[in-house]
Amino acid sequence: MYTALFIALLVFVYLFFTWNFGHWQKRGVKEPFAWPLLGSFPNIVWPRRHFTLDMQELYLKNRENQSYVGTYLMRSPKLLLLEPKLINEVFLSGFKHFMDNDASRMVNIEKDQILCCNPFVLNGNEWRQQRAIFSTLLTNGRIRTSSTLMQSICQDLCQFIERGSHSNKPQDAMDLALRFTGDSLFDGVLGIQANCFSDNPLPIIKYNKEMSTDNPGLALAGALNGILPNLPNWLKPKIFPKSFDHFFVDLISKAFKLRRSYYQQRNDFINHLLELQKNHQLSETQLISHAMTFMFDGLDTTSCTIAHCLLLLGRYPHYQHRLYLEVKEASVNGLDLPSYDVLNDLSFLSACLYETLRIYPAGGWASKTCTEPYTFCGSHHAEPLIIRPGDNIMIPIYGLHHDPTFYPKPHEFQPERFLNDGLKTLQKMGIFFGFGHGPRQCVGMRLGLALAKSALAAIVLRFEVHVNPRTRSGIELDPSIFVGIHRGGVWLDFVKRY
Repeated sequence: MYTALFIALLVFVYLFFTWNFGHWQKRGVKEPFAWPLLGSFPNIVWPRRHFTLDMQELYLKNRENQSYVGTYLMRSPKLLLLEPKLINEVFLSGFKHFMDNDASRMVNIEKDQILCCNPFVLNGNEWRQQRAIFSTLLTNGRIRTSSTLMQSICQDLCQFIERGSHSNKPQDAMDLALRFTGDSLFDGVLGIQANCFSDNPLPIIKYNKEMSTDNPGLALAGALNGILPNLPNWLKPKIFPKSFDHFFVDLISKAFKLRRSYYQQRNDFINHLLELQKNHQLSETQLISHAMTFMFDGLDTTSCTIAHCLLLLGRYPHYQHRLYLEVKEASVNGLDLPSYDVLNDLSFLSACLYETLRIYPAGGWASKTCTEPYTFCGSHHAEPLIIRPGDNIMIPIYGLHHDPTFYPKPHEFQPERFLNDGLKTLQKMGIFFGFGHGPRQCVGMRLGLALAKSALAAIVLRFEVHVNPRTRSGIELDPSIFVGIHRGGVWLDFVKRY
């Protein structure tokens, strides 16, 4: 009897995890093989390699004769788009039909109120409203105002690197970049001195790691989204650890209280946040959520981009030297960091950053939800495909960025791809998504670029960057982290130029 029950249980489990298989085939779409439970991307469950490589493999195998294929994130049906023309439609001309990010299905804002105003996880009119509020913060004037602070933090960064170089041990570029980004965001946005380069820093890096890499709540939310895509909202788990909530909410509340007590007439982020609260009748929770959007959207992504760019410059010393000459020529005396406006206009510095985002995109894929019926007319299909509200679309960003058809020698660092309007051309082709694309592209893009340019220019101006043998060769992503991070870390040696 126990044997029969065990067999019956196995059959039930098998049927449960394969019940949706055939969803796309019934609609005339090719379905590559998918595993029970593991789906089309087995490494999301059993991470031998980063699961975006599973997506890249499907993309490269099918792009020549299919415009899209039907895939499964565990057991959740996802249409994987392969044709850049259709991908551009999702982000641009057909945007109103694909307005919502799939990430919102993982989040219960009642449990994670710190996300209640984050544009990335909001849908429909709520997204439009909160993005419109948040985008007024990120004017060139406010970023320019914070650039003086960035220059000071760049000096702290370089002094920290110089002290570390005396030990003759490799330095962790991810740690350096997180310290710089943490100091810049906390001081620039909240007026809080995080002291990340001191012996007694605020524990920003500790809590950031607790959220992004050691977070069972996030892993559970992702798994449930794949296994039970229509899970009721009240059953969705809390994503943020309570310790993370307590630390950041308490810190931000104190920052607002201090600025209200000692108001300063400054064109900075915290003053404008307080003005937004008055103008839009924002609750304290909403105000904190807007402030935290800077941290969520900027801390990991910007620091990873800085670290990866240093890695690539270390591997390609001729490009590093070219960047050094550009920054040095732009500097007033060849020693000090150029101003924000000058840095913004350095074409080769921008090209280095965009090429870094091509090789190591902060998001290796995008996932969108259809909100209004839409018809795809793929070049490889005789019949159009009608997409229904609720259907999920995946875009293989990492695959597109490493497609040799569009990027010859895709694993090589070649910043010249983005010179002479290269960025606009590649975006128009629908094959570059360093900051996303269309109306929902990264709202903090300009601030993130300003931070990354300041840090890279300051480092290259003062040091030669060399890759330490401790760093793994090639382009290898850490399979245990959703964000694309070089496996084993980025370990560098710095030699002072003067």
